[in-house]
Amino acid sequence: MTDEEQSALALLLVRGIALARVGIGVVATAAPYAGARFQFGAAPHAQALTVRMLGVRDLGLGLGALLAARHGSAAMRGWAEAGALADAVDAAAFVRMGRGANVRGRRLTTLTAATSAACSVWAARHLAD
Repeated sequence: MTDEEQSALALLLVRGIALARVGIGVVATAAPYAGARFQFGAAPHAQALTVRMLGVRDLGLGLGALLAARHGSAAMRGWAEAGALADAVDAAAFVRMGRGANVRGRRLTTLTAATSAACSVWAARHLAD
């Protein structure tokens, strides 16, 4: 794959992740109890509050990346790196949770966050200057 093709793929990947972040952010912000039940198997107020806060974080990261796209792929690099850091920490936190309720939801969240982090790191390295 040429450098130009890798840059185009990286741009597409960062935009796709940004759109997914916006969607997840909106849902987590608007319906935090549903998100808490999915990720933790229960929805106490503190967990729903945490899901809402993380939802707003993802919404901000996603919108930031999409707005940066107006200024070219190099402007998106920092947003991709910030998203990679957030996703890597999320994945590590879910791994450290250990056993408990709703193992399937937590595994899916962990896999999604880890995959997004890896893709974001790759994309940040291949965005054109």
